[in-house]
Amino acid sequence: MTSSEIKTTAPERLARNRDPTRTKERILQVAIREFSKNGLDGARVEQIAKQAEVNMRMIYHYFENKEKLYVAALERVYSDVRQAELSLDIENLRPEMAFRTLIRFTFDHFQSKTDLVSLVMGENMLQARYLKQSQLVPQMTNRLREAVSATLKRGQDSGQFREDIDPQQFWLTMFSLCWVPVSNRYTLSWTLQTDLQDSAWKEQTKLHIEDVLLNYLLC
Repeated sequence: MTSSEIKTTAPERLARNRDPTRTKERILQVAIREFSKNGLDGARVEQIAKQAEVNMRMIYHYFENKEKLYVAALERVYSDVRQAELSLDIENLRPEMAFRTLIRFTFDHFQSKTDLVSLVMGENMLQARYLKQSQLVPQMTNRLREAVSATLKRGQDSGQFREDIDPQQFWLTMFSLCWVPVSNRYTLSWTLQTDLQDSAWKEQTKLHIEDVLLNYLLC
């Protein structure tokens, strides 16, 4: 029997559940997986409670209801990517290297965090109804937008980048090029008869996206 197959004992569960921070985090991580897999309508609080090894009353204590738990899950996946982007500290890198770093990170993050992709695709189907309840997500995105704009301006001031570049359009283009190979990986793999999940293909695609975007930026 492997360690992952060993069931948590009742005393261990009790000890863990006495730590509010750890318990809330465990619930949230399970909820992210469940909402990513089944969407808001398909996910069940009972299943989340079972996998998080808590009772349903505890979920309602921390998150009030299923919809607020879903909003918390959305905020967490957005927060994870925004914080990681900001930790790259692109404003203190040379402009060209700053954007190469951001492009590579974005591609790799989307490839490794498929829960983020699935959750956001599901929320798009709901026309961002629940994301609009979050003020945190726009605030975090504004900080990234400021960092991208400042880095772009440094490159323009030095004569390295073109002057006619809209920072928001540039970021959106980068986002789209890195997003589609993950969000459409199954359909594109079949229609193109190419395995978009092949590690060599992903590395080649990342370098291609980097070249496309940098050739656009450079004078």
